[in-house]
Amino acid sequence: TKLLRFYSSKSENELTSLDAYVERMKEGQKAIYYVAGENKEAVARSPFLERLVARDLEVLYLVDPIDEYAVQHMPEYEGHKLVSVMKEGLELDGDDDEAAKESDADAAEALSPLISFLKTELKGKVEKVTVSHRLESSPCVLVTSQYGWSANMERIVRSQALGDAQRNSFMAARKTLELNPTHPIIRDLNARVAAEDSSAKETAHMLYDTALLTSGFTLEDTAQFAQRYVFFGSLNVPFSHFT
Repeated sequence: TKLLRFYSSKSENELTSLDAYVERMKEGQKAIYYVAGENKEAVARSPFLERLVARDLEVLYLVDPIDEYAVQHMPEYEGHKLVSVMKEGLELDGDDDEAAKESDADAAEALSPLISFLKTELKGKVEKVTVSHRLESSPCVLVTSQYGWSANMERIVRSQALGDAQRNSFMAARKTLELNPTHPIIRDLNARVAAEDSSAKETAHMLYDTALLTSGFTLEDTAQFAQRYVFFGSLNVPFSHFT
């Protein structure tokens, strides 16, 4: 493990060791955070990093296909737990647990029309819809369960010609849609759902599709996505509006 080297949010151009990461850890930080993806350019833009970067918490970039396999067998290093920022239940060191829970409960209550709507509209696509505390500028993100594959692992396994289809189906990512309660798109969509605006359905699916892409998943229906892209383009709504 001392020989392992990774890029990170604080070392994007030079590989760094786990020892060097530990030396740079902020006071009170206990976990080693990591994100996995196809390349460092993609993970550097990932919405999973927003809150951590804003709080000056370093995140390791796992961009070699073997990296995520390796860390699954390395739960901790020198007493520091390795934590994926792509999985549900992310708790950042230094957070006030009680204050965070109270804030999440208030936000969930305010967004209850939208949460209920999305649970119904995206049934079969997501298991849960919750309020996120890992986002700063993105409207939403798709995270996976603690014990299932991440988006990156799902991509790697699907590319294997001789994979076990039954096991792949069992381990496939069970997605949770996390909403940014302060984002204007989420607030606007919540208001439109409460007002039973018919346009809410298309916007909800566009948000889900873009969340798939920004979270590292493969788009499920490219033709439908293209149709929605054209639809919103005709309304002069840019794609960046959703990201």
